[in-house]
Amino acid sequence: MRVLLVVLLFISFEIAAQQHPYGIKVGGNVANLAGDGTDDLSSLINFQAGFYMEIELTKDVKVQPELLFTVYGFELSEGDNPNVRLNYVVLPVIVKYFVSNAFSFDAGPQVGLLVTAKNGTGSNADVKSDFFDRDFGVNLGASYAISSKIAASLRYYLGLTDVTSAETKNQNRAFQLAFQFKIK
Repeated sequence: MRVLLVVLLFISFEIAAQQHPYGIKVGGNVANLAGDGTDDLSSLINFQAGFYMEIELTKDVKVQPELLFTVYGFELSEGDNPNVRLNYVVLPVIVKYFVSNAFSFDAGPQVGLLVTAKNGTGSNADVKSDFFDRDFGVNLGASYAISSKIAASLRYYLGLTDVTSAETKNQNRAFQLAFQFKIK
């Protein structure tokens, strides 16, 4: 079912991309969990990669849907395998308000589907049952067009839903720096 959903998203993205500029997006993030019992967790540096499209609404406003594979997670203060990596397929829909030709303020919702959750390697590394399959939050940030084909964005992701299946309530948080390369 999840594979079918991802395939349908790619197909709809390809159909819409025939009429709008699109490209690839790559970058990194510094992620952690926030909420109950997270004081002893440290941030973890991860990556994100995927596709984006630009839909112009007005001269100053564009909507940018994205389909990304992103890795959130955190580092435990103790244990043999301290890094917990949460691998998501995410769909942010960003509204970009341009204050100049090159600079925009960005904001918008994001929904994510947890693909895997790992704590180390081997058969005991799968910790997906400790986390819910979905994540929802908002992105806030800014973008700068370096050239007509390359842009950089800096965002903060604020998860709004509980992502852990434990009795505590914990949300994903991440600072994200990414580069966009326009194909068309």
